[in-house]
Amino acid sequence: MRTKSISNAWNWIVGVALLNFLVFMAVALYLGGDALNGKIVNGHFFLGSHGRYTEVSETLFTYSKWHTYSVFLTHSLAFIGACFVGRRARVGPNA
Repeated sequence: MRTKSISNAWNWIVGVALLNFLVFMAVALYLGGDALNGKIVNGHFFLGSHGRYTEVSETLFTYSKWHTYSVFLTHSLAFIGACFVGRRARVGPNA
């Protein structure tokens, strides 16, 4: 029962990570980039993608920055969960 709960939690985390990444990609494509690849010049905020920059508001720039960080977090959690579940599958649930 406990192993099934762990697997269900991992599946949920992977689902959230995938959805978060898809939303991030859609928003970045729509806006023309993301804040981590962007820059701030003289109080103007630019999202960046492949050397091209799109000026946006400070609020949108901040949103993009934090959404990018959230992708790093959810993907890290999914990776750690995959390692944990994979290890338990190899060595058994009592290890």
